[in-house]
Amino acid sequence: MTGPTCLSVTPGASRSHLRHATGHLTVRTIEQDADGARVGLIATRALLLSGDDVRIEVDVAPGAWLDVVEATGTVAYEGDAPSSWTIDADVGDGGVLTWAGMPFVVSDEIATHRGAHIRLHGTGKVLTQEKFVLGRAGQTGGDLSTSLDARDDTGPLQVEYLDLGRQARQMPGAFGNLRSMDTVTALGWTPEQFGEPDAGSTGPGETYFPLNRSGAVLRWMGIGRFRDELCDPTFEAWREEAMRAYRRRRTARRLRRGAEPRRGEDGHGPAGAVTASAAGQDVHQRSVAPSA
Repeated sequence: MTGPTCLSVTPGASRSHLRHATGHLTVRTIEQDADGARVGLIATRALLLSGDDVRIEVDVAPGAWLDVVEATGTVAYEGDAPSSWTIDADVGDGGVLTWAGMPFVVSDEIATHRGAHIRLHGTGKVLTQEKFVLGRAGQTGGDLSTSLDARDDTGPLQVEYLDLGRQARQMPGAFGNLRSMDTVTALGWTPEQFGEPDAGSTGPGETYFPLNRSGAVLRWMGIGRFRDELCDPTFEAWREEAMRAYRRRRTARRLRRGAEPRRGEDGHGPAGAVTASAAGQDVHQRSVAPSA
């Protein structure tokens, strides 16, 4: 049995501490600084096969940031045994986790589930994007269910379970002949809707709704493959907003470092003062040296 893919990040003095363990997915570092990292997730084998149970465990320490990019889309292939993809994330106070998902395609003759359990602490923030496509070319897609259980120190932020099985999505007002769904979820703060498209202008349906507490969801539904021009720019705008406080903190730290004087060899006082003092001492010694 393959274990979970584990990923954690902690701020460091000059470079963050990034630790990971390979499961069905391996981690590749794209960018890294003192507070966090941007990483790519790459499958170590064909995914998602019948019976696969992919688990990803993420820990973002207080004050750290982590940007996760799925390198490619995922196909849930047909088979008798159900498959699943589960994310378990913990984000500390002041931490930021952003996750850009690629299309998750559900083949015919498969039952698959994609879920996430998220815990926020203090002023932590999470931003995710999930794209679902029912069926490969010429298919209508199997049974899909999705879930999100997001909580903070006070209690639930967003708890959702969607049954998009073949029977359920044919019920009136459910999903009908739609095949694509794109969802951007912000947790820990409530960003404004990015742009104001006319209803139905980007697809048969797009909905923005703020959560009862800190958070917001933008959901787009369409026919066929992804053609929406709404969720991708919204994710980018909300990610920039989520990272804004971190960027201010990083700029302030750089300014402080630039203003700090360089230390002398003994660690006390500016290096320039030590050099000047040593030079003065050398001049004084030369001025009192006995003549030949």
